[in-house]
Amino acid sequence: MKKTLYPLCITALMLTACSSNSLPEGILDKQQMTDFLREAYLLESYCAVETRYNFDSLTPEMIYAYDDLLAEQGITREQVEASLAYYVKHPEEYTAIHEAVVASL
Repeated sequence: MKKTLYPLCITALMLTACSSNSLPEGILDKQQMTDFLREAYLLESYCAVETRYNFDSLTPEMIYAYDDLLAEQGITREQVEASLAYYVKHPEEYTAIHEAVVASL
């Protein structure tokens, strides 16, 4: 009985460890999210300086700029929205992403 139980426990532990590190489908990993947010913040800063825009709402130019950024990074608006929703529910990971963004700026 012990010979059968031991391999099953090890297998269960390995599967649990692997699944806890995986993200749900469609969620950007930490590096992708860091890269996107860094570029989005730079884009917003550039537009704010160039147009003295206050970001209460998006202009058509900003929407096009975001669309270009998404296309450049090969991600969709839906992925970004789902990823933001996911990381807000995981504040430790979200904080780590923002710390990486700040460090890269």
